Amino acid sequence: MEKVKNRMLDNRIEAKETFVKDLFDSKFLFRIPEYQRQFSWEKENFEQLFQDIKESFMMEDENYFLGSIILQVRELNSDGSGSYDVVDGQQRLTTLTILLAVMRDLSNSSKAKETLQDKIYQEENEFEGTKEEVRLLVRDKDKEFFRKYVFEKGATKNTPSKSNLTEPQKRIVIAIETFTSKFEEEGILNEELLNNMIKYILNKCILVYVKTGNFTSAFRLFSILNDRGMPLTTSDLLKSTNLGAINENIRKQYQVLWEQIEEDLGRDELDKLLGFIRTILIKGKLRKTIVDEYNEIIFNHNIIQPGEKFIQYLKQVSYIYEERILNANLDYDSEYSVLFYNLMSIMRDFIPFSDWMPVFISFALKYDAQKDIYEFLSLLEKVYTINWVIGVTSSKRVIDTTKILQVIEKSETKDDVFNNEVFNLEEFEEEVHSKLNGSLFYKMKYSKYILLRLDLSLSENSNIEKSYKGVISVEHILPQKPKDHSQWKSLFNEMEREKATHSLGNLVLLSRKKNSSANNKDFKEKITKYYVKGITDFALTKEIMNYDKWDKMVIEKRQMEKVNTLMDIYFGKENDC
Repeated sequence: MEKVKNRMLDNRIEAKETFVKDLFDSKFLFRIPEYQRQFSWEKENFEQLFQDIKESFMMEDENYFLGSIILQVRELNSDGSGSYDVVDGQQRLTTLTILLAVMRDLSNSSKAKETLQDKIYQEENEFEGTKEEVRLLVRDKDKEFFRKYVFEKGATKNTPSKSNLTEPQKRIVIAIETFTSKFEEEGILNEELLNNMIKYILNKCILVYVKTGNFTSAFRLFSILNDRGMPLTTSDLLKSTNLGAINENIRKQYQVLWEQIEEDLGRDELDKLLGFIRTILIKGKLRKTIVDEYNEIIFNHNIIQPGEKFIQYLKQVSYIYEERILNANLDYDSEYSVLFYNLMSIMRDFIPFSDWMPVFISFALKYDAQKDIYEFLSLLEKVYTINWVIGVTSSKRVIDTTKILQVIEKSETKDDVFNNEVFNLEEFEEEVHSKLNGSLFYKMKYSKYILLRLDLSLSENSNIEKSYKGVISVEHILPQKPKDHSQWKSLFNEMEREKATHSLGNLVLLSRKKNSSANNKDFKEKITKYYVKGITDFALTKEIMNYDKWDKMVIEKRQMEKVNTLMDIYFGKENDC
């Protein structure tokens, strides 16, 4: 049978509405490309799909729209049949295939079984010029599993235990179990529902397919036509672009490399990292989508070549991101490993913006000495924390981030970075001092982070890794609303309480939710609540045991001590309050 070359289709985009019975027929053979993500739908997706179709049938709707799929032509025959890569819609096509297989295996009708199997599997027919093929060719990793538990007749009745399966395989089994349960009531098959659903799905359910022979056109369409609730991500698109730029004879090894990075980091973290890389390479505010800026600036201007070079670069960067930031690890024999772990942990988990991360990655790519990496992180922490405290806007942070990235790129030695004027923060000293001394310190978004940084400073010489996990709350020693006849009302007048209550000197950390039962207790009773029940591991809080009382003078003295400590951390000097 005559084949039409893909290049003849480059400028053609065809969109057409079709019934399920016609889409899963001799005109179409589908392949899930290796660059696509794994089967990702969950139980709620399967249940929602089935329920939507069933409700449409029960309401006697003329048709039910299943959504759109995007196809790239691989081969096109003169009779209009062809094979296609599924660019967008693989979740839906895979799920529909599983549903057809479940209905095939549940049905007692030989004709229904034969009809449904024909939608799943194309038998060889020498007279029609067709060869034996599955209608949906899944990714290599899942191909054998899909054949054994979906494609073969009766396969869905013999599903394995989920205990030793991969995540995609578990989802396939969950889909089979979910759809099977929809046709059974207390283990008894509802044959009427099954027969009606087979007829309705094949003859009344509609999809729209959009097909093109051009790889770029196919992926541009993704932003308009997405999977049902599962749109392609930045990493999906950049994976496709980069694998498409690699020679076929080595493409497989780079596909494996990309997927290993994705598996190590997770999809969300990989997407985040690709955004960081974009910041490192472009050094400026995002003005379009990340994918557009990669294609139009990074790749088009040859900042880095797509394909092998980019994936190799991604591997380098992903190691730094995973090991240094996510795991907060330096090499085990580094004398700075504990200091680094502690500082990185609170920055990663408690600074609510990530602008500093691409800057850190950029430095660690260029200068890999453990001491240098720790010292640079300390510098970054000062810059971004000071900016946070003085209220720098996100736009200004972008500008500062760009400046530091440019300094790193132009530097010849790490000292060129450390000694650059961009890290001279003296002009903000007075403003930071004023903010830390503010009577409303507690109400500032940075208050918990500053208290954690203080707590960390108290243990910097102990060489113990700090674990700031779980619920952490900020507690007032002098309560916010003391009872009328409490000790607090006699120790503080209204003006003194107004000044002291939310000040830094009156605050501690608790490793649990606020203890409302202790809120209004007198000082000695509060101490018992904190320590007898062992509800805090914070050195900052344990210090309170050293006090016999808690009055205005104590709070002011503690305020001065803590502010001095912070000024020393951020400016290398102490200040008098």
